[in-house]
Amino acid sequence: MELTSLQEKIKKESGTAFFIAKIASYVSVAVAALFLILVVATGISPGVNHPSPETAFKDVLISSAPWIFSGIFVGIVSIFASKLFHEICNNYTPFSEKNTRILKSIAITTTMMGCALLVFDFVSTFVMDFDIKLSAFTIVYVLMGLVFGLFARIFDYGRQLQQESDETL
Repeated sequence: MELTSLQEKIKKESGTAFFIAKIASYVSVAVAALFLILVVATGISPGVNHPSPETAFKDVLISSAPWIFSGIFVGIVSIFASKLFHEICNNYTPFSEKNTRILKSIAITTTMMGCALLVFDFVSTFVMDFDIKLSAFTIVYVLMGLVFGLFARIFDYGRQLQQESDETL
C-alpha cells in the first residue's frame, strides 16, 4: 500500500507525538511518586513553610495531595494520548472507533480530575480551614475535559464521513 504525502506526515508526526507522550507519562508519574516519597519520608511538604507539630500531618497531607493526584492523572492522560498517537501512526488515519474511545477516555479522566480537585478544594477550604486555592486547576481540567469530549465527537463524525466515502468508492 502506497502512502500519500499527507499520510506520511501523519505517520511521522504521530510517531513523534507518541514518543513525547510516552516520556511525559513516565515523567509525571515518577515526579508524583518522588514527591509522595519526599513528603512521607520527611514529613514536610514544599507547600507548607513551618507546620506546627499539632497540625503537621494535616497541613502536609492537604498541601501535597492535589499535586500528587495531578501528577498521577497527567500520567494517565499521557498514557491515553500515547495510545491515541500509536493508533494514528499505525493506521495512518485519526478517524477510527478506537481513537474516538480513547479521546472519550481522556475527556472523562480530565473531567473527573477537575471534579476531584473541586471537591478537595471545597473540603479543605470549608471543612478543614486550609485554603490551597485550587480553583484555577479545577477550571483548567474541566475545560480540558470538555474540549477532549468535543474532539471525540469530531473524530466520530470524521469516522462516519470516512466510512461513507469508502462505501461510495
